[in-house]
This record gives sequence, structure tokens and C-alpha cells, in this order.
Amino acid sequence: MNQTKKITQGAMMLAIMGALIIIDRMTGYFFDYFVVLIVPMIIILYSCMNTLKDGVILSVGILIMAFLLGNFQFTYLIYVPVGIFTGLCYSYGVFKNKDRRTLMLIAIITYVIGEIVATFIVYPLLGFPVSQMLTEYMEALNQASGFGGMNYSEIFSMAGFDLVKMIGVIYVVSIIITGAMEGVLIHILSVAFLKRFKIRDLGKTNLYEVKGNKVLAYVSLIMTSMMFFTRYSDSEIVYYVCTISSILGGIILFYYGYIFMILFGSMVLRRNVGAIVVLLSVFFPQLSVVIMIIGFLYASGPLRNYLEKKVEERRVLEHKE
Repeated sequence: MNQTKKITQGAMMLAIMGALIIIDRMTGYFFDYFVVLIVPMIIILYSCMNTLKDGVILSVGILIMAFLLGNFQFTYLIYVPVGIFTGLCYSYGVFKNKDRRTLMLIAIITYVIGEIVATFIVYPLLGFPVSQMLTEYMEALNQASGFGGMNYSEIFSMAGFDLVKMIGVIYVVSIIITGAMEGVLIHILSVAFLKRFKIRDLGKTNLYEVKGNKVLAYVSLIMTSMMFFTRYSDSEIVYYVCTISSILGGIILFYYGYIFMILFGSMVLRRNVGAIVVLLSVFFPQLSVVIMIIGFLYASGPLRNYLEKKVEERRVLEHKE
């Protein structure tokens, strides 16, 4: 590409970032999280238009501009580096011609890692230790208990859980889920913008192409069952590791369970069964065990093979008609 055009594009990207940061400052940092989510998008677009090396150079410029124009604002100080890390890793995956599923995993994993590093390393260095945040959450929950007339500590104790420990677990899980959701959003926007601006077409993916992984299925099942090991150990580390692993394993099995229900309903029964199951699982938590079992069977293979067989039979029948 012409060197002048490359420099012009880079300057335009920096100008866009600068304008967004200044607008954010003028509104009292009301849009700071939106601005930092733009960072990986700009890096991905510019890198794919040029080279990964050019993306690294632009990243350095964005980093300096964000810190200076953002007046070393807390969110910029933490999440701009996270966005840069995700953007460069995603761009590397694009240049290596990775499929869309792998690219989405890259975006999710890198952003989750960034969230964890920011929470447990950067936050404490800036004077915001995790223990202080958990204490504040506990105080807020106690105040809510007073207003609502409910004692959450007793409720959790009756269910066999320690409220203080569960708040820590929920905090960690929320960080992981937030990072994963942001990674998925970055992936979706990247695919859309790369195609819209005719930079690179990463192809199409529909839900039927999302196949399970047998190793992931068994690992998720083991993770989900780790909750039972908390009863046999007094170690807090074991408690947190087992509980967090159990929740994340359950989420993965839920994911595949919902995929099977949606595909089976839409492609075999031609009914919106998936949405109905989602709604029923909200009102009847007992269904969660059934959905996780379905998810395991789909990800490990048996239900996937059954679905493919039914879809093929349906296509043959429609072709004859």
C-alpha cells in the first residue's frame, strides 16, 4: 500500500480516538466504557488494512493519546491496554487465516485475561484492593436486607452456602462473564465492519455450524461436578476454585443445551422450542439439570449425530414432496 495512504489512515484513526476521548471528557467521562471498547476495533481495522506491524505502531499512539487526553483517567489507564492486547491478538488470528470460531475464542480469552489482570493486579496497585470491593458489596447487600426485610445471610446458610464466600465467587464469575461478553461483542463488530468496509470477508457462520467439542464437554462436566468437593475440604482456595469452576462448567453446558433445543425446534420440529425452554428454565430452575445433561450429550457427540440424522431425513422428505 502507498506509504502516504497508510500514514493518512493511521492519522485518521488517531484523530477519531482523540475526538472520542475529548467528547468523553466534556461529558464527565460518561462514555468511557464505550470509548475503550472502540480501541480494539480501530486496531483490528487498521491492522487488517495494512500489516500487524502497523497495528502495533498505531497501538502505541493510541496508548499515549488515551493517557494524555484522558488525563490519566482510571478507566483509560486500565482498559485501553486490555483493548490493545485483544485487538493485536485478534489481528494476528486474522492474518493467520483462523476461522471465525477461533477468532471469537481469541477475543473472549484475551479480554477475560485482561479483565482478570486488571481486577487482581492493576486495581490493587492503584489503591482499590479486591477485599475492599467485596466489603463494599457486602455492606450494600446488608443495607438492602434492612430495606427489604430479608436476611440474605440466613437464606444462603439454609441453602448450604456461606454468603461472604459466595459474594467472592459471584464477583469473580461476573468478571469472567463480563470479559467474555465484551469479547463476543468485539468479534461480532469486527466481522461486520471488516466486511462492510470491504477489508476482509471472514465468511458466514450459522448456529448449525457450531459443533461441540468432546474434550470440552467432558472437562465442563468435571468442572460442574466440582461443587461437591467443597464439602470435603476446609480450604478457602479449594472452595473458591471448585465453586467458580462448577459455575463456569455449568454455563458451558447450558450454552450447548440451549443450542440443541433451538436447532432441534427450528430445523426438525419447525417450532420455536428454544425460546420456550429458555423461559421455562428461568421460572423453573429445576430444568437446569436437564438442560446441562442435554448440553453435555450435544457437545460430546450423541445428540449432535441425532440432530444431523433428523435434519437429513427432513431434507430428504421435503425434496420428495
